[in-house]
Amino acid sequence: MEKVSVSSISWIEKTQLPIIGFTFLAGSAMSWHKKVILGLVATANPEPPKSVNNIESFIGRRQFRALTHYQYNRLDGAIQIEPIIDPGYTPPFDKSALDTRILEYIPEFLLPDSLNDQKFYRGESSPISRIQSTRLHQSSSLSVSESSQILASSLIKFRAGEHTDKIGIEDAGSPVHVPWVWCESALVREGSRYYLVMNGSAFPSHAWYVNGEQICKKLQAKLADSEKEAAINTGRPGAQPRQPDSLDRSDGRIDTHEYALGAGGQEKIDVSRFFK
Repeated sequence: MEKVSVSSISWIEKTQLPIIGFTFLAGSAMSWHKKVILGLVATANPEPPKSVNNIESFIGRRQFRALTHYQYNRLDGAIQIEPIIDPGYTPPFDKSALDTRILEYIPEFLLPDSLNDQKFYRGESSPISRIQSTRLHQSSSLSVSESSQILASSLIKFRAGEHTDKIGIEDAGSPVHVPWVWCESALVREGSRYYLVMNGSAFPSHAWYVNGEQICKKLQAKLADSEKEAAINTGRPGAQPRQPDSLDRSDGRIDTHEYALGAGGQEKIDVSRFFK
């Protein structure tokens, strides 16, 4: 094929989060990290499908934390369509994510007001987020061989938006702002073979697609019921002002950026069949 599309979808996977039962929620009244985890569970996304044939339709459902999409033309080596770099949303709180007995027996004052909020809140992306041809992003964490020809690469650095961050600081009492997280890939050629090389922050989960077909999925590590989890304690100290996303000028490898989560692990998949 002359033209090949490459996409990534990042989401929060509910099955990798603690179960919110009666005891957990009762304990959250006195624990900031339990409140933050409750927020993650109640706003987790459905797992994206194995095939995404219409990227615009998927975007319209707003059930993702970040998304990238572009189309590469191997005849001229150019990015064919306007690249999509979308920092996604924090979806409405889903009460069905809780043990139904909780809503019957837990006093109303123990339930956060945000559980009743049914709005989607926009995420934010750093200005360094980019899709480009012929080279890796300047902050790429990817390791590729010297013989590899870089055809195209994408990197999105993203985080939850101001409203979500405010809930974490003011309502949950988190000592830190939301962290930066990220997802990247590079389309490379090695001899006659084509590969997609991928990595993403250890949280949330990430999936990569070629021509709408999911070729790789990396679930976030299971989140423990602990305030020491990097996913909830990596951000800028809450006592400091929140830096606007537009002012991010971080450089160096993305997994070493200040207040950003580390890498989840590189993957490399042969995608030559999509070029036949």
